[in-house]
Amino acid sequence: MLSKRFASTAGLALAATLLLSSSQVFAANDQEDINSMITRFKTAIEANPNNAKTRKGLGSAYLMSGNLDGAIEQYKHAIKLQNDDAESYIGLARAQIRKGDYKEANNTLKSGVKMQPNDADLHYKLGQVLNRLNQEDPAINEFKQAIKLNGQNSAAHRDLGAMLGLKNDIDGELAEEKKALDLNPDDANALYYISNAYALKGDRDKAAESLQKCVQLDPKNSDAFKLLAGIHVSNGKYHEAIKCAEEACKLNPDDKGAKEALAKIKEVASKQK
Repeated sequence: MLSKRFASTAGLALAATLLLSSSQVFAANDQEDINSMITRFKTAIEANPNNAKTRKGLGSAYLMSGNLDGAIEQYKHAIKLQNDDAESYIGLARAQIRKGDYKEANNTLKSGVKMQPNDADLHYKLGQVLNRLNQEDPAINEFKQAIKLNGQNSAAHRDLGAMLGLKNDIDGELAEEKKALDLNPDDANALYYISNAYALKGDRDKAAESLQKCVQLDPKNSDAFKLLAGIHVSNGKYHEAIKCAEEACKLNPDDKGAKEALAKIKEVASKQK
């Protein structure tokens, strides 16, 4: 994991883009569409088992349906048939990640980068996986390479900024998060990360403003509410701080830090009356 600060944010931008959620529930008609898709791809493969695109398509359908072993098998077939298709490597890595096998995902993406060194998405995904393997410096290098190849990748700017912050490069974090938000103003994770940076720089007003936007876009981000509670306290807004701390506790009842923060805020607030 990237760190508590990076990894705690509302389902994680990192995890969200690395894989499809295993708890995702499809509507009945969506599931029917996926089943029909699987049937069509299977029929096509029976007619021509050496079509890489069809294999990749079946792998994607299996991934959506939750059949991870089936997805892995088909993506590997696709890569054997066409070893320079970045999408197949990324799909295979996603399936491996959903099985919790980050080392294999790392190997898959590194193989993809060797075949397609100029594919920005491969470098970005590899950066994410390296990040999960606690290889921070190599991950930073991959994010930078992804940005070099595609400067419009807002997620790469966002994740690079978060990692620079973990390396105590707060100015670098601010710069990258600003770029991410210029490209995608509604990125709740980037808003959370930049608020951390503003808070560390002592700019409480900008931190609070970014956090307010963050929780509007992502009302289940307990860490954002917790941080916002602290900023409200520093600004003497105890009523708002208590509300935010209570919301953080409600969203994450197992967060002892949020409970302790709420108790302290209430104690401080009572002394101000």
